[in-house]
Amino acid sequence: MSHDKAKIAELVRSGRVAKGYTQLELAERTRISLRSVQRIENGGVEPRLYTLKVLAEQLDFDPDSALLTEECPADLRMRALIQKSNRPRRWILSVGLGLVIFLGCTAFLSQSRRFPETNFEGLCFWVVVTLGYTCLLWRIWK
Repeated sequence: MSHDKAKIAELVRSGRVAKGYTQLELAERTRISLRSVQRIENGGVEPRLYTLKVLAEQLDFDPDSALLTEECPADLRMRALIQKSNRPRRWILSVGLGLVIFLGCTAFLSQSRRFPETNFEGLCFWVVVTLGYTCLLWRIWK
């Protein structure tokens, strides 16, 4: 999840000053390196979620308040345009993977003499294949 580096820097700096800590004291209390505290306060880095939570606990601010606020409409339009341009590629990849998986499984079953011994084993096999394909599709379309 993306954060607003300038907003985080201001929250950390103002929280540290309000508590009367130096950067070194904050680093020692949170077990975050001094250099990391300095970079976060300068807005040079986007802290990891864990680091943000540790700083928020020590400095008494809400880590959710540091989340990136509303995107400008131009950014939203650009994101929608990118997603639309990737849609045909995703469909082709989804259908192609489905066919490859189906044909591969069918070839495996036609060459196997002992599997599946029962209809239940065959159905379980197809359930596992379907679950795997669903996970692949989820990753593609995420």
